Amino acid sequence: MAQRIMTVQGKTSPRIGERVKSFRKDKGLSLSEVSRQSNISEATLSRIENEQTLVSAANLYILSQVLDVDITAFFEDASKPIRNGVRSIARKNQGIELETARYKAQVLCTDLSSKKMHPAIDTIAARTLDDAGGYNAHPGEEYLYVLKGKLILYSEHYAPLLLDETDSIYFDGTMGHAYVSGSSIPAQILVITTTDLAGLDDKNG
Repeated sequence: MAQRIMTVQGKTSPRIGERVKSFRKDKGLSLSEVSRQSNISEATLSRIENEQTLVSAANLYILSQVLDVDITAFFEDASKPIRNGVRSIARKNQGIELETARYKAQVLCTDLSSKKMHPAIDTIAARTLDDAGGYNAHPGEEYLYVLKGKLILYSEHYAPLLLDETDSIYFDGTMGHAYVSGSSIPAQILVITTTDLAGLDDKNG
């Protein structure tokens, strides 16, 4: 299965591996402990920390939960945590622009850390399941709303689903899924994901 690889657009590439290692040491965790909690092999974690491989988006979300940091902390300085009365406003084009092997994304509300929900606007250009890199899965749940165009949602338990503008769907993120544009132009979608390590443990248990 192809992995979603995250890169930051318009900025110097962040040293994600160095930050993973730093956060791990701050938590007093060994590679083996992180491997056990995340279900990512020690060899892969070592390559990530030594900048020998890029990290998939799914694994980065899992690591953010194990290391108790917001996913945006891997890309920029730590931001303010969620607390009573806090809020985050995402103005037009103010999110962190990321590009994966599957799609382009604008991650929203990155000034808040330790969020339980991760909102992003994704632009989907893939026209086939192979173009999308096959199925992907992650702990937690996912909500998807089509902003522009048409989207075909592939999932391992259901027939391909065509979604038009303003259609939406909520589903279990541990179910393999993939996004494909349903027309000749890229689709634009709002995606909100949660990460749930307990759900990952249940699936692997």
